[in-house]
Amino acid sequence: MSTEQSESAPAIVTAPQVEAKAAPAAVTAPQVETKTAPAADTTQQATTPTATTQRVKNPKRVAAGKIVAERNRLAREEQKKAAEAYYAEKQAKAATAAPKPASDTKEESPKGGGLFGLSANQWIGIGGIGVSLAGLYYKREELMAMANAALDKIRTPKPAPEPASVEPKPARDTRPRGLKKMV
Repeated sequence: MSTEQSESAPAIVTAPQVEAKAAPAAVTAPQVETKTAPAADTTQQATTPTATTQRVKNPKRVAAGKIVAERNRLAREEQKKAAEAYYAEKQAKAATAAPKPASDTKEESPKGGGLFGLSANQWIGIGGIGVSLAGLYYKREELMAMANAALDKIRTPKPAPEPASVEPKPARDTRPRGLKKMV
């Protein structure tokens, strides 16, 4: 390499460089000098991003896929025709069927419920609620007395603490509590 290139920007190597250092009498490769690129494009890829080979399709597989697609299309068309025929038949039956006569109000409702369209379980539930409300009504005085007693405890101020007694407190027991290990 020349001294001018080594002082300037780093050189881009385009061919392999081989230096001859005490090589035997064999043939040595020539040293190639490189030139610096004016403005190297760092975004360019060394390899191509897409494959250059084209994919070869198996003609038997392609033909089989086309046959299956056609069979599915025909099956969908037949299914659609059958559905349309069924719907038309159902419409014709509904048009020719005699309309039902209006039901009397004395007959049972179509819901199948008893009085006011409620089932037996619903009536039992309503009865249970009624009984509990009646019990509360008859016990209202007792409940009011309990509530007032609870509220009186909250409303009344707490009495002043009593003066401390002059008598000494008994000595505490210093023995350890709980079970002792048997040694």
